[in-house]
Amino acid sequence: MVSPARSDRAVSDGDPLDERLGSAGAAGNRVQRRWASRRLALGLSPTPRPGLVLLLVGMALGPHGLGVLSDSVVAALDPAVSVALAALGAIVGLDLHVRRPGDARLFGAASVEAAATILVVAAGVIIVHALSTVPEPAPWLLALMLGICAAPSSTAADTADKSYHVLASRLGDLDDVLPIVLGVTAVAWTRSGTALAVAGLIGQGGVIALAIAFATGLLMTQAPSESEQRVFAIGALLLLGGAAAHLSLSALFMGLLAGVFWNVTGTPARDRIERDMRYLQHPLVVLLLVVAGSRLDLSTRWWGLVLAYIVLRIIGKLIGSRLAGRVAGRELPHDVGFSLSAPGVVGIAIALNVLQAGEGSVPGATMFSIVIAGSLGSDLLSMIGVRRSRPA
Repeated sequence: MVSPARSDRAVSDGDPLDERLGSAGAAGNRVQRRWASRRLALGLSPTPRPGLVLLLVGMALGPHGLGVLSDSVVAALDPAVSVALAALGAIVGLDLHVRRPGDARLFGAASVEAAATILVVAAGVIIVHALSTVPEPAPWLLALMLGICAAPSSTAADTADKSYHVLASRLGDLDDVLPIVLGVTAVAWTRSGTALAVAGLIGQGGVIALAIAFATGLLMTQAPSESEQRVFAIGALLLLGGAAAHLSLSALFMGLLAGVFWNVTGTPARDRIERDMRYLQHPLVVLLLVVAGSRLDLSTRWWGLVLAYIVLRIIGKLIGSRLAGRVAGRELPHDVGFSLSAPGVVGIAIALNVLQAGEGSVPGATMFSIVIAGSLGSDLLSMIGVRRSRPA
């Protein structure tokens, strides 16, 4: 998944939390520097694992825990969650650089890795469902959505051997795009049902997202001060999230389109928008993960499918990393499959987006619970797998 710590260019005036982490790394000891260099970014992989903790905090505070975040409170947070999803998609689009030599091929390799994971998980879930006695409508749709949510990865570059893991980290950055594009189809299909209606809904969302991105770019170039520019960036996220919620479409997808537009145009507004997105990313991602954890309600009858999801996801990542190495034409680190098995927040965001758009319908609610529980298990297993697979 995309991690600002590996962004292709430094962004000035960024997130103040990042600046404090950097100063802590400069002043602290070796252990402190290694911790600080792994920023609390968008995935579950940095150490300590903030995403894992935030999901558990959300579970503890949610309606099925202490009840601090009741059903009404969680429902009231839905508009803010849509804004967080749009911001996450925009950051993915802003980090999508394929114009440098070799980057287009690497993007293709990451897409192949994501596609392999989707196919392995979807096919495995259908087989497991056929062998089980649990009734579930539209198992193919549930399997497809689980595969899409399993594809995004979260990787952290190892500061002790950065050259060894930089390629794997970049694959983790780029394998978010295909799941987001396929995820918008799954979100739209839960609402419309026919191919023509799905295409029309996606087309409407795309036009609106590009119009918002174009208008924001113009306003940003005319704004004289950084505070006004930040207001326009926040306004763009509010519009993207609100439009997606109104259309019951993927806010991630609309944010991605806007981010790609800003990235491709290459205007001075691009750097200003990226700076403001980085500034807002941490509080929005914290909100997203806490809300996702609070909405987890997993029935005991689905634990078998959760275990199958975790195993199938790891198998898919191992197969996908092999195929990605062949497409990229480079030798990948031997532990790249285990590194990519760490779940990113993009997969959780897709699941939450489907749950919002489907208004808690089946298989959306079932898929969401399996993805959240599976992300927790995959994150723990990825820590063990990477540590054991790395040479001394």
